[in-house]
Amino acid sequence: MKLVILPTAALIAAAFSLPSFAQNAANPASPMTATPARAPWYGGISVGESKLNNGCGGGLSGSSCDEKDTAYRLFAGTKFNRWLGVEIGGTYFGKWDRGGGQTEAWAADIAATAGVEIARNSSIFAKAGMAYTQTEVTGTALGLATGKESDWSPRYGVGGQIGLSQNWAVRADWDRYQNVTFRGREEDVDVWMLGVQYSFR
Repeated sequence: MKLVILPTAALIAAAFSLPSFAQNAANPASPMTATPARAPWYGGISVGESKLNNGCGGGLSGSSCDEKDTAYRLFAGTKFNRWLGVEIGGTYFGKWDRGGGQTEAWAADIAATAGVEIARNSSIFAKAGMAYTQTEVTGTALGLATGKESDWSPRYGVGGQIGLSQNWAVRADWDRYQNVTFRGREEDVDVWMLGVQYSFR
């Protein structure tokens, strides 16, 4: 886990340090990295589907099992130049019935973003960072490991947005939350989402 956390933290720190670097008189801004001003903050909401990668593996024989549920996300972010930025957010993954019990999970995360603008308020991008996840397994089935877990997990993904106006855009994302800790195991959680985004210009 430390091998993933350290380079991710360095990437996020580098994104935050770029604005001051560009403004340093000894390092004048170049056309490759500079913009007239930092991009405005944006915020939005998305809804989609979450999926446990391990699915029903390890479930009790004859018990109900599902691996998908509806997920929700709130997010906000900004860009420091034409390509690099940062985004924070909170995601509710949903609930899954399996192994004779119910599993629920959510996360708060921060990620560095890197992308390219393809039109006014439209872009494609990638993101990588860390998520603080919390999970809970409940149930009364014999042999079911129940309880709450919390831990830091790496997260990465890709996305794109299409501008509807100067302020509004529709957005699609795929994200993977890797090695999320559940009681007695670790699993990856994939999330596909569609949402709306508003830029505070």
